[in-house]
Amino acid sequence: MVRLKGHPTKSMTFNGRKAAEDWGRETEDALRAGKALPGPSPTLADVIDRYVKELEKFKPVTDTKKGNLTRWKESLGDREVASLTGQDILDHVVLRSENIGPATMQIELGYLAETLNAARSLWTISIPDVVAAARPTLARTGMIGDPDERDRRPTDAELKLLEDFYRYNFAPTPMRDLIPFAIDSAMRLSEITSILWEDYRPGDKPLILIRSRKDPKKKDTNHQWVPLLGRTAEIIERQRRKGKRIFPFKEDTVGANFRRACSRLEIVDLHFHDLRHEGTSRLFEAGYGIPEVAIVTGHRDWKSLKRYTNLKPASLHRDKEAPKLDVSPTLAAA
Repeated sequence: MVRLKGHPTKSMTFNGRKAAEDWGRETEDALRAGKALPGPSPTLADVIDRYVKELEKFKPVTDTKKGNLTRWKESLGDREVASLTGQDILDHVVLRSENIGPATMQIELGYLAETLNAARSLWTISIPDVVAAARPTLARTGMIGDPDERDRRPTDAELKLLEDFYRYNFAPTPMRDLIPFAIDSAMRLSEITSILWEDYRPGDKPLILIRSRKDPKKKDTNHQWVPLLGRTAEIIERQRRKGKRIFPFKEDTVGANFRRACSRLEIVDLHFHDLRHEGTSRLFEAGYGIPEVAIVTGHRDWKSLKRYTNLKPASLHRDKEAPKLDVSPTLAAA
């Protein structure tokens, strides 16, 4: 409640002391200056929509960010942001934890915090820091957390099972090619399904251009030429040219196909992305150095590359000098 001599009394109800105090100060300042009074608090859906719209003036907003923010709109979108509480955040996370893990929930929570911080600092909207209020409890209960670093590599026996399984599988998705390609290229599945025929350079030292490769700072312009090692060029050569993409398949289709096969074969806890781990580790086991492996995998630093590397102890026994990855002249020419 705001009582100011010479002005009518004003009042509004809030679920949060800070939001009420902020509104009180803004109201007093507006009354003294003869300006328009602060209006009702916008809804969370309004704030999210405005944030996305403002961001898109500078760069495209990823589907991942939009999708995560949509989850908050679905559960709390009609609530005025000034009335949000830490309990609201806890209730949302409890419901979502039935379908997603702690690492994914942490990302979703981070997008909300980013949006509310922008509303406070850029648009001076009074919003209690509900994310900070809820975060300690969520962390202690394990509802949010950092992703587990996987060290799963397929065994030779598992790869043989998958090879035999797909030998008699006549589905349109060529899994018998995609699996060895994923290992020898150490590419992400999204990269495999995006590479183009026009970016393929065959020859003695074949190359492929990976466009918009994942990067925390400049994905949109991060185009990289990488060497095609092992069986990769041979696999590309036997694909049918049915469009612009070498592997014209959806990520979800490939991933679901792989999961079904693992289930049928009783292969436990193996993900398609583990094939990238396998390929990266094989490069180190073959004797390539960190800078050379990074050319293939696209990693910017050793810390990021290290979590994909799980070497087999036996690979440390070497009978000959480590091979060299000679790609610089060809890359320059490309």
